[in-house]
Amino acid sequence: MRDRRSTWLLVVVALIVALGAGGTLYTLLRGGGVSDTATVGPAPAEGDVPEGYLGRWEAGTHRLTVTQGRVGERVLTLTVDRADQHCVLTATLARKPDADGTLRLSAATVTSGACAPGAPTTLTLTPDDHLKRTGRPGTRAATYSRSGT
Repeated sequence: MRDRRSTWLLVVVALIVALGAGGTLYTLLRGGGVSDTATVGPAPAEGDVPEGYLGRWEAGTHRLTVTQGRVGERVLTLTVDRADQHCVLTATLARKPDADGTLRLSAATVTSGACAPGAPTTLTLTPDDHLKRTGRPGTRAATYSRSGT
């Protein structure tokens, strides 16, 4: 009885292996295999952030990175590096850009370091290719320059 079970088990395992190998061979012969010209990497991102905002920006000890995304997705990372403080905050796109291209972002969330969360932020491109970031009403706007790195 035990020999019959072992024999059947071996037959089932051999059948599974044969079907798997046959399916792989069939796929490769039909051209569905790996291409030597295929590129590896993420597909181009689509989103609501206008292209002019994308990239890295700097203003003194503040580095800001704007990435592509849709409403509700994280599009901003702000890093503050001072002698006594390292802090990273992120914000999401609050709504589609205004008619003039202005971006409105959510309040910033602290992801690293000991700093206070930020207020909702507005980003505006200036005619001289700078980025202006405004926060709470009555606070001074920060102006960022494009970073080469």
